[in-house]
Amino acid sequence: MPSLFPDNVIDQIRDKCNIAEIVSQYIPLKRAGRNFRALCPFHQEKTPSFTVSPDKGIFHCFGCGAGGNVFNFIMKHEGLEFPQVVRMLAEKTNVALPRSSMFVREQKESRDLFQINELACTFYQANLKEQKGRPALEYLKKRTFPAKNIIAFRLGFALSDNGLLKFMRTKGVGEGLLEKAGLILRKEDRFYYDRFKQRIIFPIFDVRNRIIAFGARVLDNSHSPKYMNSPETPIYIKGNHLYGLNFAKEEIKKQDFCLIVEGYIDLLIVYQHGISNVVASLGTALTSQQIRQLRRYTHNVVMVFDSDQAGELASLRSLDLLIEEDTNVRIVSLPSNEDPDSFLRKFGKESFQEKIKQASDLFDYKLNLLTQKYKLDTVEGKVGIAKEMLPTIRRVQNAIRRSGYVKRLAEEFSRGEKSLGEEWILAELKKVKKDFEYYQKDNFRGVSFQALRPAEEMLLKIMLKNEDAVGEIKNHLALEDFHDLRIREAMRVVYRVHTQGQGIKPDQLISYLGSTDAAELISRISSCTEELINRQKTLTDCIARIKMDNLKDRLNRLQREIKLAQGWGHKDKIIELVGKYNHLIKNRGRKHAEKKAS
Repeated sequence: MPSLFPDNVIDQIRDKCNIAEIVSQYIPLKRAGRNFRALCPFHQEKTPSFTVSPDKGIFHCFGCGAGGNVFNFIMKHEGLEFPQVVRMLAEKTNVALPRSSMFVREQKESRDLFQINELACTFYQANLKEQKGRPALEYLKKRTFPAKNIIAFRLGFALSDNGLLKFMRTKGVGEGLLEKAGLILRKEDRFYYDRFKQRIIFPIFDVRNRIIAFGARVLDNSHSPKYMNSPETPIYIKGNHLYGLNFAKEEIKKQDFCLIVEGYIDLLIVYQHGISNVVASLGTALTSQQIRQLRRYTHNVVMVFDSDQAGELASLRSLDLLIEEDTNVRIVSLPSNEDPDSFLRKFGKESFQEKIKQASDLFDYKLNLLTQKYKLDTVEGKVGIAKEMLPTIRRVQNAIRRSGYVKRLAEEFSRGEKSLGEEWILAELKKVKKDFEYYQKDNFRGVSFQALRPAEEMLLKIMLKNEDAVGEIKNHLALEDFHDLRIREAMRVVYRVHTQGQGIKPDQLISYLGSTDAAELISRISSCTEELINRQKTLTDCIARIKMDNLKDRLNRLQREIKLAQGWGHKDKIIELVGKYNHLIKNRGRKHAEKKAS
């Protein structure tokens, strides 16, 4: 797993950790032979399917598929980044981490900023209780925010004076650190003043409940802008965090889906109606980092769009990132002039939950908007829709789902006088960002994480149980010969480790893998206890099967390209492709004859 730390340090920390002891600090384990079992903490179940293997240093759930080593478990359970977990376990195991003078300075600066934000939050909270803070408290009461939520979310108020600056000076906090924390601003004459004035304060937390920044809202429309946020600081990068995730993460795991609303007020209103699996995007387009954070808790997201957002296709384009990160996206569109706040007040929780149940698939939702924008009964209209839809479809990682979307788009285009079939859509799809992984000219394989090929899985299983098989497999198969991206990533690490003369241990491989999907695959295969009767024959058969499957893939791809070339009337291209096809057929026949003769 990529990190700031050398592999040997990661190995040392992992080897010193007893994964069963670490996991038992989070959930109760029961011994089952050499392993331990428990109810999975990552999904709801009544029969234990969660297994921990101290011998192999891994965990795996046969129910939801979660798996990995001790680092993965803490990352998934705590919602932490890999470097954070390394530092945590290094401290527990007394392993010294490499520390440069710059690293030490950055660590101290981060601690100081967390402490300053905590002090500022306490100050803002106290202002709500003062006479000058009554307008803010009245505003919150008017919005029917209960006192328990005001306290839980640690809401506060910034007065119109420079009270925070004065308060911090009494605590011995210098202007330089306050400016770095984003709490004060400086004029050209070096005069400092509070960033937030006459605004309600919303502390922004990370998943470890530390205050990393603040959001602020005016009490009325007399000041502009309506919302103001802290700038980015050494401990706050806006695109890395979601408001309310620290409060929602357990409920998100429990319900296995997350609601995303736009801002602080919307989140608090939804939360106070008893719906707590909700986060806010802070009014910005979602980023890959935010999505990866969510994927530690669920792969299912429901976006709640108010009527203004819903009509903007630009706001949907940012959601393509969710598709690319293999997240299931649905969209709730509220009625005209409604946002979550107004809708819940008028129609109540049950109506809101019904809207969530009726949420549209992103593909259907986007297509519906586009059919209102373009005329489906013209070729120009179909081209316009395709131009907007294809970037979304090409991001779908699952080949089966991607194929289904192509079919549905073709069905939509079949309406009207001039029909455009799947072949045309596939041809246009290949033109969308030609460097995209699934549509490279020479490497298209229709990758699917769900359609794992048995021969590839069996080879990985053989190698994890028998290190001496790696050399033989490496002699016959290159990385690009593996269809499944998880297997390919795992094999890349296996080949590298084997070249370096290291042993192949499941928990070690998982540490080196940057892909959570590949790590979970390793943990699942390693957790299987079945033994092979004839390892060598199985190994030989699997290699032959993979080569045969790859040849079929190439032939099928050439058939599709020949069909497209015929439709376009490209005679020279047809001759070239038919020549390649016949050459592959002859080679297949020759190899089959050689195998039969041997």
